[in-house]
Amino acid sequence: MDYEKLMNKKNSKGKDAVDLLNEATELMDNDDFRGAIDLLSEAVDLCGHPRLYFNLGYCYYQLKDFKDAVEDFENSLANDRGNDLLKHERQRLFLYLGIIYEKNKDNDKAIEAYKNSADWGYEGALAKLENLGVSYVPEEPSVESYKAEASREKQQEQNARQKQRTQQRAQQKLREQKNKSVPKASSAAKNKKKMSGLVLPTVVGFIIGVILILIVSNLPKNEERGYVVKKPPKVTATVTYDAAQLRSEPYNNSLILKILYNGNVVNVTGEKLGEWTPVEYEGISGWVSSELIELK
Repeated sequence: MDYEKLMNKKNSKGKDAVDLLNEATELMDNDDFRGAIDLLSEAVDLCGHPRLYFNLGYCYYQLKDFKDAVEDFENSLANDRGNDLLKHERQRLFLYLGIIYEKNKDNDKAIEAYKNSADWGYEGALAKLENLGVSYVPEEPSVESYKAEASREKQQEQNARQKQRTQQRAQQKLREQKNKSVPKASSAAKNKKKMSGLVLPTVVGFIIGVILILIVSNLPKNEERGYVVKKPPKVTATVTYDAAQLRSEPYNNSLILKILYNGNVVNVTGEKLGEWTPVEYEGISGWVSSELIELK
């Protein structure tokens, strides 16, 4: 199935599956899972992408509607072409399935789900297995799986940039049309208005500048006040995961700004927010999952 084309299919209000997913994500961040289900269900009707089913299953899981959660998680896996779900989504999907199966006393299915979650790198699944009396050594997913995931994320990044460029061109065209519709004033009138508007701010700015210079010149130096202002230490971190996503906001499904690779060194620009850390790389500032970087 060509999900990439279907993701651009629009509903009667002119919104595509990506728009609906982004709106649903905001509702999920505010714990409005019922509202998110309505939007995700509409998005599934348009596209049927595995990530949409995963988020539907997550909403039902949070509402403790485990029957519908299992159905949507299984639909997500059934429609997955092998590289449609992100690593952390696979970890959580199998973890949630394991928890549900364990609640239903189906330990065989729970163990299998926990093993899959552990294989995708979620260490908490190993604790779940130990509670069930199972000792397990995770198996690393194939290199092909990682490459496929990195390739898909790169394509997502390109699609997001293309969509952003299209929106910018549309806005620019709208501004140009608006400017054309406004009658032009004569050059003399415009210059007169410009000069009259500059005189007063210039005089006021000069007076304020003189006052500030006098105030600053009379202030004691830092050393005289008993302290020295020091710049905060520069904190860096190393990316420990291949194809980590630098996102515009601290939540999943926000705009992907850049793909970071194992070994890239980023500058940490602030304090963590939940599971996300603000960083800067090659002049691009955004957020990256804290579990994918290691502070130096």
